[in-house]
Amino acid sequence: MTGQRAAREPYATRFETEVTAVDGDCVWLETSYFYGASGGQPADRGTIGGLEVADVRLVDGEQRHVLAEEPSFRQGHRALCSVEWAFRMYCMRAHTASHILAGAVRRTLGEGTVAGLEIGPEVVGLDLETEPVDEATLIELDELVTRVVWESRSVSWEAIPVSRAREHERICVDEREVDAFEGDRVRVVTIGANDTNSAGTTTSSAHGQWDVSVCGGTHVRNTREVGPVTVLGQSSLEDGLTRVELAVGPNAIERRTAEKRVAFATARTLGVGLGDVPDELDRLR
Repeated sequence: MTGQRAAREPYATRFETEVTAVDGDCVWLETSYFYGASGGQPADRGTIGGLEVADVRLVDGEQRHVLAEEPSFRQGHRALCSVEWAFRMYCMRAHTASHILAGAVRRTLGEGTVAGLEIGPEVVGLDLETEPVDEATLIELDELVTRVVWESRSVSWEAIPVSRAREHERICVDEREVDAFEGDRVRVVTIGANDTNSAGTTTSSAHGQWDVSVCGGTHVRNTREVGPVTVLGQSSLEDGLTRVELAVGPNAIERRTAEKRVAFATARTLGVGLGDVPDELDRLR
């Protein structure tokens, strides 16, 4: 078995398979739907034969499952495996959100290169080869990301010849995305065009894809599945490299709630409407 089956079939979380090798607390499976940590996306959580999976590492194209304790079963045993759905879905949402953000970055800052990704339990960081951006740009990025989620754009993935990917004007074939390559083919993830018109009906469009990227991670099938998402801010990592951070799910809800509390409190203190706060602050300055 080679590659990340989890990336091809991200909604598969329960399966039974044969244990092909055991070495201490490390287990290899004939078929695995566990995602091995790669490309800034953490490893899946779950159980194998009832034992907790502490880590999954992608080694030479295969998943090495590290258990929390040494198993009693051995090679040839058939084990029932379960991937923790809540964490898998969080990573699917977060990784898709990072692609939506990458598309928004290109539309606001130009064809800047995405230099890295880190999916944390609370914050998702997208590293960009660009200087720090101003607050107006961060607000625009937040609006674009939220709008693409609302537009329910399709998300798809396919393996295509590397030569074809290199010819595509919008695909950056990054050799560092090692888990996206299998032989002479590379996995490409596409966030499609907005296929809903002003009347709310679906139309057919082959143009206007939001983002096309080489990627080996797990993703949802439609941007609406990303759910609540918000751009948090940015941080400078080094010269010419800026990390734009976002939150997905409950953390995004908490952030938006906190921002709304601050906005309402500020308007109340100033004695003006919410929309008049910027002008009143300028006047006080």
